[in-house]
Parts: sequence; C-alpha cells; structure tokens
Amino acid sequence: MLILLLVLVGTEITDISLNKIYVFNNTEFPLEWKMFMFISITAVYVFGQSVIMKYVRKSSKDIRSIEKLRLSVLHNITRFTQYALIAVLSVVILQMIISSFYSIRLLITSIWISYAQAIFMLGFLARHFFYWFRSNRNIVVLFYGLSTASIGVDAAISLALTTSLLIGQPLDIHQIFASTSALIPDNLIPLLNAFTVASIMSFILTWIATALMLRHHSRRLGIIKYWVIVSIPLVYFLTQFQPLFVYFFSSYMAADPISFSIIYTIIFSASRPVGGLLFAAAFWSIAHSINARQLRKYMIISAYGLALIFASEQAIILADRPYPPFGLPTISFFGLSSYLVLVGIYSSAISISGDSKLRQSIRSFAIKESRLLDSIGTAQMEQEIQRRVLTLTKQNQDRMAEETGIH
Repeated sequence: MLILLLVLVGTEITDISLNKIYVFNNTEFPLEWKMFMFISITAVYVFGQSVIMKYVRKSSKDIRSIEKLRLSVLHNITRFTQYALIAVLSVVILQMIISSFYSIRLLITSIWISYAQAIFMLGFLARHFFYWFRSNRNIVVLFYGLSTASIGVDAAISLALTTSLLIGQPLDIHQIFASTSALIPDNLIPLLNAFTVASIMSFILTWIATALMLRHHSRRLGIIKYWVIVSIPLVYFLTQFQPLFVYFFSSYMAADPISFSIIYTIIFSASRPVGGLLFAAAFWSIAHSINARQLRKYMIISAYGLALIFASEQAIILADRPYPPFGLPTISFFGLSSYLVLVGIYSSAISISGDSKLRQSIRSFAIKESRLLDSIGTAQMEQEIQRRVLTLTKQNQDRMAEETGIH
C-alpha cells in the first residue's frame, strides 16, 4: 500500500505538470504520445482507487456495521461517485479516440461530482473536530479542525471559480485547439484572490497542526534542527508566491523564457504533494507506534487521505482546457481522499471511545502524537454519554414531572 501511495502521488504530480506545461509544448509532442500518457494516468487512477476502496472496505468492516454511524452510507456514496468518475473519464477517452474532441460538460460534471463529495466529507469531519475541541480544549484538535474547514472552503471557492471559467467556453474541445492560459474576467478577480488566500491558509493551518503534533521530536533532534526540517515543505510551497525567487533567475528567464517557465512550473507542481506527504507522516508515526491493529489501520487510512488530498485539489488547472484534459484523473481523487481522511479519523475516535482498555493503552504511550487520539476518543465518549442521557431524559421527562412535580 505504501508503494501504491507513492506511485499515485508521483502519477498525480506528472498529471499536474503535463497540464501546466501544455501551453509551452503543445506542438512539440505528437498527439499519440499525449493520448498514451493520458490513458496511462487514467489507468493508474482506476487501479489505485479500486485497491484503496477494497482496503478501506476490509479495514472498516466492523465499524461500518454500526448502523447509527452511517459509515456504510458514506462508503456507498464514495463507491458510487468513483464509478461515476470512471464513467466520465471513459467517455472522455472514447470521444477523443472516435471523434477527436471531448465535451467541456464532462469536465464540469467530473469536477462537481468529486468536489461536492469532498466538501461534504470535509465539513462533516470539521464539525466533529470542533465538537471534540469543545470537550477537551486540545490545541492540536483545534488546528486540525481549522485546517479541515479551510480545505473545504478552499475547495468550495475553487469549484465556483473553475465552473465560472469553464461556463461560456466552447462546448467541444478539439485536438486542433491550442490551449492558452485562462483569462480571468474582471468580475472574477475577487474570487481568484479569495481562492489564493484560502489555498495558502489551508496549507499553513495543516502545517501548523502537523508541526504541533510532531513537536516532541525536537527533544531528540534539537529545536533548531527540528523546525528547519519541518519548515522545508512550507518554505517550498510559499516560495512560488515570492517574486524574489524569480528575480534571482531573471537572467536565465530573459535568455530562455520558455525553458525557464517549464522548469519553474515542474518544480513547483510538486509543492502541495510534498507537503501532503509531510502531513501524512504524522499519522504514519502514530500507526507505527501503537499496538492496536485495527486502530493502526485507521491511522494508515488517514495518512493516505492526507497524502492524496493536497495533490488532488487542483480543479483550477482544468480552466486551461488542454487536449487531452491532463489533470482530470488527479482531481477525480479529491472526493476519495477526503473520504479516507474522514473514515480514518472518525473511526479512530469511535473505536477509542468504546474501549476503555484501548484508551488506557494509548495514554501509556511515551509518544505525544497519541494525545490526539486520546483527546478525540475521550471527547467522542463524552458526547455519546451526553447524547444518551439527554435522550433518556427527554423520553421520561413527562413521567418524571408527574411523579416529582418538577419539570
């Protein structure tokens, strides 16, 4: 599964890079090569999501049997959306092979299916993070709630912006179509600015949550060394927004602007996926440090989701409408990756809340990462007790008032 994850992240980076440099090499590579790459990337997506769904179904079988949690419903929704996205990709490929064009409606449909599911899953998880924080006031839980909510907001803004850019474009994109960077109308500039801010904030908040959860490693590595290592993905991500970086290579850019643009684009196309791997490392650290086999699986599922979610939230790149539509297989992972984060973390909280021995075992760990599990598990247990007490009280309030005379 780890090898599969690395293959998927590498494939997503390739898919994103091919989209972003399309405007520079539209005529340099033959169409047959582009079609082969697109079909290959799609095949990796279909295979990868199939293996992941089987792994999740097997790993969460017991907890999905608890009817009140509705996890089986969420799993079936995710399975249905994945089938729908595979169908859209298949139709796109058939259209290009048979008729030498693809419909822009299919891009919009695919984006809406994947992003609508992701926004719902992220909102559901963020809500629980804030409930858990209200019970225990754990700062790590708070920042994970803020990061989850910010990713959802970023996705909603991206969905609105990308849809606005695609609507009104030619309905059919032909192979002779020369892609150019999408021009942003003046009325969409505020939405673009909001998207940029939301994208940066979602990355920074997730980085803060991860750095806080892993900060106990500073005792072994040293404070300075720890923060230098942890800050590398953040600096890597933020550098692309700094004009100073471009200034350092201004002479090369002036001499060969096309080559510079291609190299610059490829380098920074990996910034979000690399950050996702760091964020996933925190949950891998937990998974490899606990003895509970089932809980370890839930942490691994969460790690896979975090690693994929930052690579796949890339709908805006489809506004350039390349032929073939590189980037479409990648954004198809967004809904699935959000589901992985949700089912992994939520299932962990449910498992811990119902098992006192497991809670005691987690508290006995020397590692600090386990405090996140302890916090959300204990908070979930408290909420379940409150829910049951309130339910019983409401059911018996009339009888209690009649017997005691007190409402």
